[in-house]
Amino acid sequence: MTVYSSTLSLLLAVSALTSGFSNYRDCLPNGRAVPHPCKPNYLWHGVGHENALGGGVKNAFGLDFLRLGATWSVELCQLDSDGDGMTNGEELGDPQCTWTPGTLPPRISGITHPGE
Repeated sequence: MTVYSSTLSLLLAVSALTSGFSNYRDCLPNGRAVPHPCKPNYLWHGVGHENALGGGVKNAFGLDFLRLGATWSVELCQLDSDGDGMTNGEELGDPQCTWTPGTLPPRISGITHPGE
């Protein structure tokens, strides 16, 4: 019974952490549809991290996101976190920086990764 309880506790803790991080994606336009830059038809679930699944070292976008309050804002939208010549808003489908959580982004296709 002790092994079962320990295993269950560990699974619940990991599940809570994973779902907590994934909630950040809901703070971004198309946050749950950011493509993997190197693997067609794969998504990059950890948008603000160097690891595609999230966790660990943050990429430039993740650092900007946290520095600016962990929320989508005009300032974060207008930045080019990864230095590729496109603003974060252009990459995530909100080129005019008008998106708000819970609404459909202005563009839902042609999404690119703002941190890679």
